Amino acid sequence: MCDTIQFFRISLFAFCGVSMAAAVIYANQFCKKRGVNMNTFSGMFEMWAMVFKFEHKKLSFIMLTATYGGALMIVAIFVLTLWGQSKGCVFPINDRTMR
Repeated sequence: MCDTIQFFRISLFAFCGVSMAAAVIYANQFCKKRGVNMNTFSGMFEMWAMVFKFEHKKLSFIMLTATYGGALMIVAIFVLTLWGQSKGCVFPINDRTMR
């Protein structure tokens, strides 16, 4: 059971990272097409303004799903970890004997 929980923890973490990277890459390409420099403070605000205005549905969906979905996945990882530890599983964070 502990191996299954560990597999799901790692899978959720990897999926979270991939979805965040995909969202950032898509937002960067979208902003370049619109002439917005996403690397500046004002450009980041302009990008998030476009997201929350819902003028561009695909951008809004991708960014909000990645943001709030990523937060929910982190909470799910935390819950899985606590539940697994309550069942007796040990999840070493930096254990040199695992190598």
